[in-house]
Amino acid sequence: MRLRTIGFSLLSVATAAALAGCGTISDAAEPAASDASSEPTPVETILFDYPFTALPVYTAVVNYAQARADEKGVTLELTNDNMDLGQQVTNLTTNLNRDIDAVVSFPADPASIEGIAQQYMSADKYWVSYANELEEQDGVLGLNAHASGVMLGENAGEFITTQLGGEGQVLLVSDTTMQFSKERTQGIIDGLEATAPDAEIVAQQEGITPEQGLSITTSVLSQYPDLNVVLTVAGDAAQGAYQALTTAGRDAKDPNTYVGGLDGNAYGLQRMADGDFFRAQVTVSAKDIGNAVIDIPLKLGAGETDVDYQVPITLVTAETPNIQDFITEFGG
Repeated sequence: MRLRTIGFSLLSVATAAALAGCGTISDAAEPAASDASSEPTPVETILFDYPFTALPVYTAVVNYAQARADEKGVTLELTNDNMDLGQQVTNLTTNLNRDIDAVVSFPADPASIEGIAQQYMSADKYWVSYANELEEQDGVLGLNAHASGVMLGENAGEFITTQLGGEGQVLLVSDTTMQFSKERTQGIIDGLEATAPDAEIVAQQEGITPEQGLSITTSVLSQYPDLNVVLTVAGDAAQGAYQALTTAGRDAKDPNTYVGGLDGNAYGLQRMADGDFFRAQVTVSAKDIGNAVIDIPLKLGAGETDVDYQVPITLVTAETPNIQDFITEFGG
């Protein structure tokens, strides 16, 4: 695959930590329990620590987690990291001495969170890593990052091959600041190479929010007005890409344009259902994740050891029979 970049802007660590995604994990070693010989501690209060609070997926997941907590009769508490790694560290440290029984945390930078997780487990509080694994944890909630990217890349490559004669101009709105997002980005590239080896990535830039997707795509369009494929590691950035193309005059039903992203985004899913050129999202179920945020700690508190949960990933297109279910889950 030919790769030509016209710009590659690195976000600050704090902002880059905000990758959309409901998160992924690497296939690493089995997590270690805090103390296999100790008696299990019942879980009554769960802290959900997700640093990407500005992303729409956060609200969807929290709504389902709260409903599950109400159903199970436990308390759900939240941090407000505000897309900031430093704030995540501060919030986790502040909550360490509170009456919390378990934490489900997305460690945006595992190296910065390892020591804090150890302190929680030493204080007989359960630690569940969401997306990024740590050296030691009591449980894992995650996905396969690379496979998610490959799924999107292959779908776009098939479109390029069948609709564009194999020679599309591709903008990749990526994130390479964290390991799981690097795996997602590489997965998209690998999927494209496998199904449309002559496609040209004319630009790769960093972005995760609708605003970033809009800005990046608008800029790239000024240099490549025939740009016809935009792929993003975050579904929210894909929303911005779609809006940039239509604002520039691209017909929403243009048969030769493809926008797709990773993670659910209600706006994009609705455009997809309408038959627009927002063509694919590789996503998870917000309900599955929300339920797991509660269920994994409760299983640990009941003494179960086989608690890890890998959330299934789904390629959603206009042809997906239950696309309306995904739209509803993500707030549409």
